[in-house]
Amino acid sequence: MGNIMKPRPVHSINGPDATMHVAQQYRHRIAITDNDERSLESLRDLVERNIPRSYVIWTCSSERETIERCLACDGTIDLLLLDMSMERMQGPSICRRIREQTWRVPILAMTSFSLHRYREQAVYAGAQGITSKNDEQAIIRSINTVLQSQALDGFESSAVAYTRVSNERPHQQLLTSREEEIINLAADSGLTDRQIAEELNIAEATVRRHMHNILAKLGAKTARQAIARWLTPR
Repeated sequence: MGNIMKPRPVHSINGPDATMHVAQQYRHRIAITDNDERSLESLRDLVERNIPRSYVIWTCSSERETIERCLACDGTIDLLLLDMSMERMQGPSICRRIREQTWRVPILAMTSFSLHRYREQAVYAGAQGITSKNDEQAIIRSINTVLQSQALDGFESSAVAYTRVSNERPHQQLLTSREEEIINLAADSGLTDRQIAEELNIAEATVRRHMHNILAKLGAKTARQAIARWLTPR
């Protein structure tokens, strides 16, 4: 589950003016999604120590909850820091599902792996940049760049990315959230249908039905071929 992170309390002001004072003091509202709780805490601390007038509005380790919160944010998120290597739905898929619905949430992708591993996928998914989780200064520079309504080199602004991604959607057979969970468990963890069923608490026959749909959508004849195509950057 995600955690709401409220701005540090302002003790010098009380009454109706307090809210306005907080709004003036904290200009940038940043959300963070990562599947590692320690990483979430470290990133929150990094942001609030190094990005002027910013605070972390929430942190989250759930892929679906991240999507729901971003689509319901109504302009209350100035930046989403999104880990590319999640457990059940990969970061690029999360990014794309957000971007095909809204331009209002700029997204900065993060990864502990080589940037080349996810760069192409992040561009395709509509992110405004990608940065290494292993380089704090790079994270800070990238955050500041995107917060200034810019995109990193080679990336589109959120508005341009939204226009492209939303127009591409009708021409593609995208996997459902459940199908993505299944293909990722098969690809990343090497789980069998029975093991996937146990992990997701669903029937093995349901897994097989989803896998049948996955093969059809990816134009694959076997599960191994489907996994290979799924892991190939789009």
